[in-house]
Amino acid sequence: MCNERACLGSVMAIPGRGEIARNPEEVLNDAKDFLGQYFASIRRANTPAHEARWQAVQDEVARSGTYQLTTTELVFGCKLAWRNASRCIGRIQWSKLQHRNVIGN
Repeated sequence: MCNERACLGSVMAIPGRGEIARNPEEVLNDAKDFLGQYFASIRRANTPAHEARWQAVQDEVARSGTYQLTTTELVFGCKLAWRNASRCIGRIQWSKLQHRNVIGN
């Protein structure tokens, strides 16, 4: 789904198919991969916390077809995306990305 212009890995609807949502299996596969990377990065892979979070994500996807990232997961995902943006000349600074809460629009 991604190309040289945009990463669409986090999009829950499939581009070009209107508002047709991704199927739950695809969402779960991507979530499992992401959570594996996240928990490995904080040296908590295969711990009770990792297993509990994976179970919570599975439950939420089963209920709604999607799931919400925690703030720390979101920050990790942003840093990971910037680090992996091969065409960005500023990506060497990826680890210094800071999160700022913005309430409202």
